[in-house]
Amino acid sequence: MRLALVVLAHDRPEQLASLLSALRHPAARAYVHVDRRVALEPFERALTATEVDEVALLPRHATSWASPRLVDAALEGLRRGVAAGCDYFLLLSGRDFPLRPVAEIVAFAEAAGSRSYLEHFPLPDPRWRLGGRDRTDFYTYTVRGRRETCIPRGEDTSYLNRRGRLLNRLLRLRGLGRPERRFPSYARAYGGSQWWNLSREAAEHVLAFLERHPDYRRYHEHTLAPDEIFFQSILAGTDFAERAEVVDDSLRFMRWPADESHPRTLGIDDLPAMLESDALFARKFDPAVDDEVLARLAERVVV
Repeated sequence: MRLALVVLAHDRPEQLASLLSALRHPAARAYVHVDRRVALEPFERALTATEVDEVALLPRHATSWASPRLVDAALEGLRRGVAAGCDYFLLLSGRDFPLRPVAEIVAFAEAAGSRSYLEHFPLPDPRWRLGGRDRTDFYTYTVRGRRETCIPRGEDTSYLNRRGRLLNRLLRLRGLGRPERRFPSYARAYGGSQWWNLSREAAEHVLAFLERHPDYRRYHEHTLAPDEIFFQSILAGTDFAERAEVVDDSLRFMRWPADESHPRTLGIDDLPAMLESDALFARKFDPAVDDEVLARLAERVVV
C-alpha cells in the first residue's frame, strides 16, 4: 500500500512541516506544491528541520484563490503519484491537520480499495449562487491577480456596486466575439468541495480523461473556482461512477460561516465536534489565532 499525499501550501512553512510530521509513515509519500508567489527557501528549511522523508516538491504555479492553477497544481501531484505506483491519493492543504493517527489513515485508504470519496452534487444546485451557472455558463477572467466573472446581459447585476458594474462592462467588452459558454457535452457538470480522496482507478481515469479531452482543461481556464468542479465532473459526471463507487463525502471537517466563501479558522471550542466526526482531516487552522487546538490534536494523533 502506497499513499500519495498531495499538499497545496501557500504560507506558514512551519505549519506545513508540522502537518507532514504528523503524517510520517513508511507507506506515505508527500508531493508538495508551494505557491509560486511566495519564497521557497523557508519551506525547504522547515521541511529539512523536521527530517520528513519521502517529500517531493512539485513544479510551482501561482495558485491564487479560485484560479485554474489550483487544478494544475493538484494534477501535478496526481501524475507524480500515479507514476510512482501509489495506490490511493489525498489532496490536502498546508493548513489542514489529521484527526486520526496516520496508521489509521493508511488503513482507511487500504480498506477503501477502489472506493473514492469527494463531495459532489449535480449542477445547477441552489447551494451555489445562480445554481452555479456563473461557473459553468459565464466567463471568468483574471484581472490584476483576482478572478472576476463577467455577468452577461439579461442577468441580474443589481447586487454589484459602482466599481463592480464598471468592471463588468469592461469584461463584456473583453468577451466580445466569444461564443456562448456551455459545459462540455461529454460530461455532466458536478460541484463540490475541492478536497478529494481517490483510488488508483479514479486517479488513472482522471488522467486518461484529460488525454482524451484536452479541451476540458482549456474550458476551465475561464471557470470561477474550477477546483470545485473539475474533478467532480470527471468522476461523478461520466460513466466512471457507474463502474466504481464515488462516495459523496470529502472526509474533511470544516465550519462555514453564512454567506462566506472560505471556511472559518478552527479553534479549541471546535475540538469536541472534530473528534466526534467521521472526518480524516480538519481545516483550516492558524497557530496565530489558536495554537492550543493544534497542540491538543497532535497529542492525540502523533504517535
